[in-house]
Amino acid sequence: MDNKDEILANFQACSGIEDVGEAFMHLEAANWNMLEALQVVMPPEATPSASVPIPPLHAASNPEIISVDSSPELLIPPPIPPLPAAIPSTSAASFSSSSSTSPVMDVNIKVLCAGVTEGSSFPLELPKATSVSELRTMLHQLVGINPCNQILEGFKKPVEDSTVITPAILPESRTLTLNAQAAVSFDNFYERMNGAHDDNYMLLIHDETNSKDYSLRFEGRKRIKEIKNDVFDLTCIAVRHQHWTGWPPNVDDEATLTSSGIAKQHHLTIRELHKNRTPKAQRKAAMEVGGENNSSGDEFEDAPELVNDDDDFLDMMDVPSSKKPQTLIPADIDDEIMGVIHFTEEFRNRYGNCVPMFFQGSLEDALKESVLLPAKSRKLLAVYLHHDGSVLSNVFCSQALCQISVVDYLSANFLVWGWDLTHEANKVRLLNLVSTHFGGMAASTVRSFSVDKLPALLVITRTRGMIEVLSVIHGNGVLDEVMTSLLHAMEMFEEQRATEVQEEEAREAREAVKAEQDAAYMESLAADRAKAEAKKKAEDEEKKERERVESIKLQEEAIKEAVRASLETDIPDEPGPDCLEAVSTLRFRIPGGETFTRNFLANTRIQVLLNFLHVKGYPADEYKCLQSWPRRDISSLDPSKTLQDYKLCPQETLNLEER
Repeated sequence: MDNKDEILANFQACSGIEDVGEAFMHLEAANWNMLEALQVVMPPEATPSASVPIPPLHAASNPEIISVDSSPELLIPPPIPPLPAAIPSTSAASFSSSSSTSPVMDVNIKVLCAGVTEGSSFPLELPKATSVSELRTMLHQLVGINPCNQILEGFKKPVEDSTVITPAILPESRTLTLNAQAAVSFDNFYERMNGAHDDNYMLLIHDETNSKDYSLRFEGRKRIKEIKNDVFDLTCIAVRHQHWTGWPPNVDDEATLTSSGIAKQHHLTIRELHKNRTPKAQRKAAMEVGGENNSSGDEFEDAPELVNDDDDFLDMMDVPSSKKPQTLIPADIDDEIMGVIHFTEEFRNRYGNCVPMFFQGSLEDALKESVLLPAKSRKLLAVYLHHDGSVLSNVFCSQALCQISVVDYLSANFLVWGWDLTHEANKVRLLNLVSTHFGGMAASTVRSFSVDKLPALLVITRTRGMIEVLSVIHGNGVLDEVMTSLLHAMEMFEEQRATEVQEEEAREAREAVKAEQDAAYMESLAADRAKAEAKKKAEDEEKKERERVESIKLQEEAIKEAVRASLETDIPDEPGPDCLEAVSTLRFRIPGGETFTRNFLANTRIQVLLNFLHVKGYPADEYKCLQSWPRRDISSLDPSKTLQDYKLCPQETLNLEER
């Protein structure tokens, strides 16, 4: 709570809002995000249309942030309406990695839909290096045609999705045709063209008559006449008396926000238009004269105005002009949060600024912020039920609920949520909410409240995980009785909460020990896993090294075998006993003492002898072939000389040694 107090104080200092309840409402609506709340109460200036000057937005004492539900589906008459005059470059920027300052290309897109093309061309800004695929994605977002169903025509040469769009492949007119005759329905295309689903507009409306500002959000398909009706509910200015400044010229009430051509954030000003009427004193005199002279048509020439103008009628009756009384929650409201906001605003209008700080959210959210919190930070929830049909309502609110002592005590110890049961539809909605969140018994209790038992203040708590009604304070109690009931409810709540806090602390201690044990186990498990992974990694590396060495060895052996096979074919056959040429008989002694003999022709080259030994498995780079006398290494002799040249005939013994 200290953090929220600090945020509240900072928000009031930045925004200049002195009313704590109003500042609290904005922060609650922004989920206590101060930047978002400041953006709401101090919105940036919207870019005005060139043809329509934007009136200044005057400061107001009670700015309001109100969200308006979407209107019913638009009827879609033919023909296809034109797209907006321009598609902002930011629309395309979301599909490209180019920055907002990157150069762009201007192209025109002509849409063929069900054979109709009139008014369906629109300009589009493409960032440089945009591909055909990215263009298809942009068009899918703009007109609702799936990329796989888009037929793009007009390029100078065939293109693929990966083709980058450059001026060289665009036609001179920079116009591309999107053929969607078999890809999208007429209705869906119309809705896309009008922004019926995707476009949201923020209207910043200044009410000069009541000195208030409103920020209203509407969908693009909302009609202007429907907006004026919605504004009537807020300002109590009848549509026929509304004078607007800021709408584009030549735009009628049947137009939608999208077709009006305004910016997504637009400033408007409204004031009540007063007709030129006869002063009240003159009208009274005319009535008196009319009573004496039986009245003529000229004397009652203002009669139609008197019938149609509530203010004139009140003037004639000597009744001060005032706003039409409203219930705290209208009967036709569809959104629960909008009902709560309307309840709070109208309650403050009735009873002043010293009122309870009503929670600006749904009943479910109020439960989450109060009784559903952990026991240490839990608060009681006070549900205030109002009914304008009860004679006790105004007395209870003014004499008890809105007294400074009750307001301060509720603010410090409770979260207060309010609802109006005046209309039957709102009562049914509340019964459904109570049945859903509190249970059937609580719903039966609320259902049994007759009008003379209202208003009532339900104190809600949670015990052992069950939400229940702790006490009910009816509207027939005076200030002392209300304070006594609140204090008694708070005492019972504190006793229950103390027990749950102890249990919660014990549970947290057990969970902390368990969490510590789990952390130690997970740390040990992680260490074991790391060791296992390191061992497995070492084994894998060792295995890979063995495989590498073995592979190298196999390759070397394969090379040796290939060399041996090639040398074997070049070795001449051993001369037979009937050979008439000079023969040299060589005896070889290998390591280990074993010997073998081979006959060669005396004119055989030394290289042939070395090749023979290589084939036998004694290559010259691994073994020396030594002659005993004179002692010399045969493998180091000139290989082109013959055995006879080195006197290795008619016989000789050679020793083979490893190098």
